[in-house]
Amino acid sequence: MFALEIILLGLALATDAAVVTFAVGLIHGDLDVSTKIKRGAAICLTFGIFQSFMLWLGSYAGYLFSYSNYGFYFRLIVGIIFIGLAIKFIQESLSIEKKHIEWKIIPIFILAFATSIDAMAAGVALGTLPNAHLAALEVGIITSLLCSFFYFLAQFFSQIPDRWLLRLSSLIFLSMGGEIFWSYRHLFKG
Repeated sequence: MFALEIILLGLALATDAAVVTFAVGLIHGDLDVSTKIKRGAAICLTFGIFQSFMLWLGSYAGYLFSYSNYGFYFRLIVGIIFIGLAIKFIQESLSIEKKHIEWKIIPIFILAFATSIDAMAAGVALGTLPNAHLAALEVGIITSLLCSFFYFLAQFFSQIPDRWLLRLSSLIFLSMGGEIFWSYRHLFKG
């Protein structure tokens, strides 16, 4: 069922979701084990569902975003979201009092949507496949599994002080947002 091309596509598309999951997992270091498992499973499942849905949607309607100015604007919005999160984490890490950061469902949905925009664009290539929904399901499963691994890996870093974890998370989001803006550097060259 899993073709090599779909596995490689799934790994490529799941990379940014896995990095974001790792960053969120770092923030969950002070939660009890059962809460970590519940939230981690919900986050990984959400990222997998969004990745699968956006790939499926891209196979039918992704050309609207790929061949128009909309794709440009959506990617810039994703970059702004990542940089905004990085700034928020840096501000939190500089605060003297210890704060507990609580991730509700809406920020997770926003992150899941932001990390799956590229899946929508990649879905255009799958539009000619007769069963694009099966490929999308496979990519969603791969994303959930990779995110689970990275969320689990982040739990080993729980002994690091909160300030440093927030700074590491902000660095991850800053690099992802910077990569998006770096990809548009040709627009600013004369």
